[in-house]
Amino acid sequence: MSETVSAAQALAPAPHKAPDSELVLCRYCDLLQQLPPLKDGEEADCQRCGHELDARQRESALRPILYALSALFMLLLTNLFPFVGMDAAGSHRDMNFFDTSAVLLDEDHPWLAVLVWLFIQAIPCFCMLAIIYLKLGMYIRLPALVQMARLLYMLKPWSMVDIFLMGLIVSFVKLLSHFDISLGMSFWAFCLFCLLHLRTFQVVDRHELWSRIAPAPQPVAGKVAGQTGLSQQLKVCSCCTALVPLDEVHCSRCGTKVRQRIPDSIQRTMALLITASILYIPANLLPMMETVSLGESIHSTIISGIILMWQDEAYPVAIVVLLASVVIPILKIAVMFWLCYLTTLPLSERSQHGTWIYPVVDWIGRWSMVDVLVVAILAALVRFDALVGVYPGMGTFVFACVVIITMLAAMSFDPRLLWDPSPSEQMETERD
Repeated sequence: MSETVSAAQALAPAPHKAPDSELVLCRYCDLLQQLPPLKDGEEADCQRCGHELDARQRESALRPILYALSALFMLLLTNLFPFVGMDAAGSHRDMNFFDTSAVLLDEDHPWLAVLVWLFIQAIPCFCMLAIIYLKLGMYIRLPALVQMARLLYMLKPWSMVDIFLMGLIVSFVKLLSHFDISLGMSFWAFCLFCLLHLRTFQVVDRHELWSRIAPAPQPVAGKVAGQTGLSQQLKVCSCCTALVPLDEVHCSRCGTKVRQRIPDSIQRTMALLITASILYIPANLLPMMETVSLGESIHSTIISGIILMWQDEAYPVAIVVLLASVVIPILKIAVMFWLCYLTTLPLSERSQHGTWIYPVVDWIGRWSMVDVLVVAILAALVRFDALVGVYPGMGTFVFACVVIITMLAAMSFDPRLLWDPSPSEQMETERD
């Protein structure tokens, strides 16, 4: 278990700093603080909001490379062999991993097919390759390390192999009462790929990675730890976590355009949330999938599908789909509206629970995509010609848009606004 070193221990400026110490700004609350020297296995947390500032991983270059290479090998095996087999009334159907996208393309759902392919194949594969490339850059000089790191952290939230694995489990439980299912070698390879993929990200720390790529600029003359960056004319690069003077437009380390706060953060977040709320209505009214059995067509919406699973006594699956497709989207939209409202209140009246609620909501919102992936899996697997078949409905695409828009809303919200004075307080300060 890793040890935790509180950054509070180093808030006061020390007369002599260790060579590897530096000042850092918290990306969540904008507090400037001294990052203490860390040993392997230790991490430093923000003194004010508790979010991780930095971590030191054991064998920080070798372990990510080995995990990423193993993950890529498992992904290769996943695409080489049958993924899942299913028997129904004497007929047998094998599903390959790529079929989840190919079937959607065949059924004239090209945008949905591209999204599924990106989320479960292309982006996870690129992330593993990018980590290998960046870690090799610690040993040998490689071009475009900065650009590769920027792209890695831009795409990381859209890698959804863990959600696809949950979708597989939901689909299997849903089908076991009607069909015989056999798991192919590729299924087990995918399970290992999912675990290795997640583990690779766990042993890569953003701050440490960027420190190895290029030294962090330190515009620290006259700066005092324990005060906000904004009060000391500093801002933090959202890409590489470097300190940037307020009057500079671009980060001198990664070249990213850096702003003191996300421009029009509340307005953008509200607009995206309103759009998601409007789209959520047709997403529930339009059919998520169509089941054709012996010539009879049955259209299922999100709610009717949950009711049907409950009537079939598939209670765990019904609860998972209810949480992912109904509870989480509504809760995320409501909480994000609440966070936007908090920024308008005086500092003394705000609940600081928003500081830890925001990362949770940001992370859990992507799990709503599980219902979309379940439809893709069922459409690829249940294909028995005239006997029975499952086809995606228009509601699947609309619901995918709702999930993506809520994710963009969370990304456009600036959590530092929860610690900034409200607009009315800022106006009073300026008048004084």
